[in-house]
Amino acid sequence: MFKEEIATALKTKYQRFGLSNEAIDRIASAREKTVASEGDVEAAVADVATMELIASELQKMRDKEIQSRTDTQRAFDTYKEKHPDKNPEPPTPPTPPQPGPMDEPEWAKNLRERFEREDKEKRDKQVRDALTARLKMEGCSNTGIIKFVMTEYSPVEGESEDDAVKRLKESYSSAYTETFGAGPIPGYGISIPAEINAADKAAQAREDAKRVRG
Repeated sequence: MFKEEIATALKTKYQRFGLSNEAIDRIASAREKTVASEGDVEAAVADVATMELIASELQKMRDKEIQSRTDTQRAFDTYKEKHPDKNPEPPTPPTPPQPGPMDEPEWAKNLRERFEREDKEKRDKQVRDALTARLKMEGCSNTGIIKFVMTEYSPVEGESEDDAVKRLKESYSSAYTETFGAGPIPGYGISIPAEINAADKAAQAREDAKRVRG
């Protein structure tokens, strides 16, 4: 309904990007479905959805320019193959049109970096969740120590999951021993050693008695 108004606003606002009329038309067609009144046009051409469409069109322009250069070079190579001796100096291939300055807009850069960051965080969480599950399956069930070990965990390039689990179990054992003592570690920390637990309770009882007498 407001496609023409959207197209006009796009040409005015994003003139510096050099978008073709076809690109403008595609963006306007996609955005007109979300515009209920003429007053919504300005907001629609400036929102994230429109920016993503513009970024897509700019990428298409870059791809087309690269393909144009590739086709020109391919034609030149074919000519040289067909005329190896007849013309030792084949004509210089026509210079393809050079793209103008198309620096990535700041908003597009920020959007791309945000998507990349969110994707990396999601993949890192999946890896850490999988390793945590493996540790628990291996008997490392002290939640506090597991969280500490996973906080300190850094992936090693080329390391398999089994090797990562082995390294984490060693870190877990070390952290558990440092926290609960150097005695036997039951099942990689399934429970606190009885003698340590009893000692803690005795110490607490002495402290309580002192407070009562004081």
